[in-house]
Amino acid sequence: MEGRVSFEKNGKTYQSFCEILESPEAIRPLLNEKCWRIFCEFASGEKYPAELAKKLGLGQQEVYYYINRLKSAGLLEMTKKEEKQGGLAKYYVATKKCFAFVPFPEQKSNTEIIGQEKSVPKAINDFFYPFIRNGALDAKIVIGAPDSHGIFKARARDAHIAAELSCFLGLFCSRIKQPFVYLDTMVGNINEENSNLIVVGGPITNKTSAEVNEHLSIRFLQKNAHWVIKSKNSEKEYTEDSVGIVEKIKHPFFEGRYILFLAGKRNVGTKASVLALMLKTAEMAMPNSFSEGRIAHVVEGLDLDSDGQVDDVEILE
Repeated sequence: MEGRVSFEKNGKTYQSFCEILESPEAIRPLLNEKCWRIFCEFASGEKYPAELAKKLGLGQQEVYYYINRLKSAGLLEMTKKEEKQGGLAKYYVATKKCFAFVPFPEQKSNTEIIGQEKSVPKAINDFFYPFIRNGALDAKIVIGAPDSHGIFKARARDAHIAAELSCFLGLFCSRIKQPFVYLDTMVGNINEENSNLIVVGGPITNKTSAEVNEHLSIRFLQKNAHWVIKSKNSEKEYTEDSVGIVEKIKHPFFEGRYILFLAGKRNVGTKASVLALMLKTAEMAMPNSFSEGRIAHVVEGLDLDSDGQVDDVEILE
């Protein structure tokens, strides 16, 4: 049985999944100091016995003895075999890395932890509020419909980006209320939508995005039959397809509600916006460098490994 534990070390709070044990017999081999050292090495990654014996200054037969004890206790498993210096090396890794004892197993069925908020820095917690409230996602993630719709008769291709965003937001939640992902065709006009909104995708493919766009400090504008991103904060214009917007605003029609806007001119720009939120969360929670009163940023997607996919971002403002 698995559970989750929180612990503090060097002034920081950590959370980890652990194996719940009803008896210390399950990890008796770890009471031996040498066996514990060997287990710790395997807990840090897969290794083979000869390598480990050399590192720890132990005999290979002694290491094999403790490996067999750990395997018998279910604490170690073989991951692969590989030829090494004319022989066959077996690689092992720890199957469990964290343990907790429950001395009264008959009480476990009466124990339940719900609604526990995760520990995050205050600035990030404030940024995600009220989209994440009391450990639960309290927002509608709005993406463009995949079918031809709207005045541009466009088809959105942002579903996979919304999936990545949902997984990321789940890191800050202890429970989820469904549904939470909506197509723009399922959502009414924003002056009727009394909800926190996380809008993904630009105004061409997402009609909700087109409505929210009018209330942003960094917005999309049509110029000479082309779309540009214009920032009121810096007075700069951005024309690259890989540029996107990350902006949090108060809902223009409902007090206490907020809107988080993540969009680019093209799909690649929207990807950059979501990636910026994931990789540079603390920076996205900071005010715009040209306007201290606005949580609004322009980011550009980068393809650092030259595989044709955005894998990093640069903050332009």
